[in-house]
Amino acid sequence: MESSQTEPVCSFEDLFPEVIEIIAASLTVKDLAACSAVSRRMREVFNSDVLWRRHCDQDLAEYLRTTPCKVEPPFVSPESEDSTLSPVCYWRMAFMRENHLWNNWRLGICKTEEFKTQQTGYLCQQINQPFLTNDIILSLSSDTLEVFNVKQTLFEEVVQPISLLRNGLVDRKIVGTGNKIIVMYSSYVQVYKLDFITGDSSLDFTFYVDEPEKLNIKDVNEFRREFLTREISGTFDGFITVEGKYFVAVCQRESVMHIWDLETGMKLKEENFCPSYCNTNGNKGSGTNNLILSFSQSSVHPTIFLSYSLTDLAYLPFRVELDGRCRFDVHNEFIGIHCNFSFTIYNYLTSTRLFICLQDPSSPNNRCVFPQHSYILGNYFLYLDNDVLKFFNPLRQRVELCLEGIKSFVVLYTNLVVLRKKCNQIEIISKTLSHVRLDKGFIPLKTTLFTAYSTRKFVNQPLTRFIDIAYSDGSTRIHHFW
Repeated sequence: MESSQTEPVCSFEDLFPEVIEIIAASLTVKDLAACSAVSRRMREVFNSDVLWRRHCDQDLAEYLRTTPCKVEPPFVSPESEDSTLSPVCYWRMAFMRENHLWNNWRLGICKTEEFKTQQTGYLCQQINQPFLTNDIILSLSSDTLEVFNVKQTLFEEVVQPISLLRNGLVDRKIVGTGNKIIVMYSSYVQVYKLDFITGDSSLDFTFYVDEPEKLNIKDVNEFRREFLTREISGTFDGFITVEGKYFVAVCQRESVMHIWDLETGMKLKEENFCPSYCNTNGNKGSGTNNLILSFSQSSVHPTIFLSYSLTDLAYLPFRVELDGRCRFDVHNEFIGIHCNFSFTIYNYLTSTRLFICLQDPSSPNNRCVFPQHSYILGNYFLYLDNDVLKFFNPLRQRVELCLEGIKSFVVLYTNLVVLRKKCNQIEIISKTLSHVRLDKGFIPLKTTLFTAYSTRKFVNQPLTRFIDIAYSDGSTRIHHFW
């Protein structure tokens, strides 16, 4: 007789982890959360870092874990001390924190504090980007630099104030990067090194952009005397770029590019750039120690684009000539160029043209001297084509998303986009694009903080803090979303 023994039934929980990972790859975050809520066993199956990590911004996870939440209500872990359930895995908890942050943006929940110091008053508008790090900001008023940590409720001064030169006749530019502050008086450059632990600051080195060596000056008073004895032009007519440890300066109507090492203070090279009769239109870093340079003889002559490796101190083979006035953006190995109602994307490492879009000259977006140009959002190039905002992925070489009815747009930072729709309707969208999950959709955000044209706006890299500075009096507010 045949056996009547029942075959064992295999449940979902008994599947191999590799199989569950394949299945979970097609599930949304809501699906994963729903599966986790079915039973204790299913919760354990879907409580895996492998499944949740791809839904997180991996640069943001550790920062949110170690940074106190200033906004009420704060993020509260769902775990309790008397719980009999297994602990929530690291990346699922990271996703919960990140979701709490985006909900605060979406609902306009933030803590707003006025930033004003006794010595220097408000933030100064001379500073291109007040954030030195995610939590440390740079303040300047008159001739004094101060550095504050805004993570805690009471702002903490983390470095002794730095007294700068007082010379109203010379143009001054200030760039902060990590623990260094670069102060540029026309062609004269100071580099300060900050120690956030001891609170000390030091004049690391000084140099003139067009000279071969740094000055042998460490004492601030000696440097003041040196500065006063030289005749320096009131303004620096050219372009400067800080790319990693490199400081690059190109003087207008000069054929030389000056490259300095910000760690050693050594001049690395003077590189021939363009004929002296040409205008330098711009130079931009790629975030990969490469530069894109552009120049032209005049507005009626072609614009020439070149690429330069700061690591190798040599030009790359890439060279493009386009007729007309151009604007360009650079991201990693890709460059997007707007020129004469066309938008073209190249891989400058391989000198390959990846994409071209010919735009309608009669479109309202193109009726100004400079049409709406492209922006970088995550790994995407964003551009307008007849009121359609398109997202081009250079890695996949295709348009992956289109938003219709857009009159203009601007990217505030890595994943905040301000859209202007028909009838002057303003909408702000947020998107974590580091792992390209376009199916998640965009999140409309509260627009109150962004619609005022009377303030300059800055966002730190993890988008936990937002600063606006009034043009009229420099009054400064910090909005904390975490």
